[in-house]
Amino acid sequence: MSRGFARAWRRGLAVAVSIAGLTLPLVAQTTGSVAVGGSLVEYDGFLASGAAVVAPAFRFDSPVFSLGGQGSWTLFESGSSVLQGSLAAAWIAASRRAWRLELSGSAGASAYRDEQSSGHVLGGLRIHGLGRSAGGWLGAAAGRSYGAAGVPVELTAAGWAVRRRLAFLGTFTAALHDQVRYVDLLGTVRWTGSRMELEARVGARPWGRNVADATESLTGAYGELSALVGLNRWLSVALSGGKYRADPVRRTLGANYISAGLRLGSSGRAIRTAPVQEPGGSTSRVVPKEEGTPRLEITGRGERRSLRIRAPGAASVELMGDFTDWVPVALTQIEPGLWETALEVPAGAHRVNIRLDGGAWVVPGGLRVEQSEFGARVGVVVLP
Repeated sequence: MSRGFARAWRRGLAVAVSIAGLTLPLVAQTTGSVAVGGSLVEYDGFLASGAAVVAPAFRFDSPVFSLGGQGSWTLFESGSSVLQGSLAAAWIAASRRAWRLELSGSAGASAYRDEQSSGHVLGGLRIHGLGRSAGGWLGAAAGRSYGAAGVPVELTAAGWAVRRRLAFLGTFTAALHDQVRYVDLLGTVRWTGSRMELEARVGARPWGRNVADATESLTGAYGELSALVGLNRWLSVALSGGKYRADPVRRTLGANYISAGLRLGSSGRAIRTAPVQEPGGSTSRVVPKEEGTPRLEITGRGERRSLRIRAPGAASVELMGDFTDWVPVALTQIEPGLWETALEVPAGAHRVNIRLDGGAWVVPGGLRVEQSEFGARVGVVVLP
């Protein structure tokens, strides 16, 4: 139940305060946060209830490996509480031009009052194809769901496209767990402005079956709307509401919810905490551009190109991206404040980060930014 509540709460009231930010040598970085908030939610088969939540989280990111974890303590108005924790990891096992092979795993558990605890362990893989401003993936996952019999199996296919400030994502999911089988279709549209972000999610479960209970209805439509409005550098207003379906694979209940509140963040711009696509695997989030960060200039045609970064006062400048297999490349200073390297960068959409003087890896200024489920931020550049 707590995982379902956490999903509703993430789309609504959140007051988040960063509690840690440690930059590790070379290519790794660790961050942490703690959030508190509340929401009104009605789970399937339960009365509507208000609740308060405390949710700590951490993440570790390196060029090819990410590890993230979160927990939550949920206190309902009845006085009952839920403890929940989850852990997820992803590893880019292979990379070749526009293709990526990703291996992932996740685990979660929850305990509610004196009821039996439940949880899941899943492992999976995805094959990503990346184009100039569009792409997609095929994936599969399987594992163990505790508190229910059988082996959960999930097959996914998705496509995405980016057009200036609009991002589109469509997913197809087929799942089998114990006596339950179902198909989900989900479409997401997100618009990102300078101080506002709007998102609409519309989905349907056109087919579903419970072998043990033929009278149970698993089909239906669902949808969610959310808005995040930045008031200043630190404070934003978050509004959201809608309905989402139950997820038998991860042992979560469906719910109707409505939330409104404030978000306090440590970044220059308010950033959504809800992923574009879930559940399972790594996801993409479109977040505001970095400000005040040196820009990356790429010139030349063909695969051999010149990459330049203007960073006055820097003692060293490094760059890494999918075209370097996420191995850091040191740039050479060709004149005061101007750094350059030459690399093979084929046409298409690429993900890239830079860092100055051995600091944290950041997105070059002026690039569109994507954020993974573990919080890793990467810039997206499209080359003709």
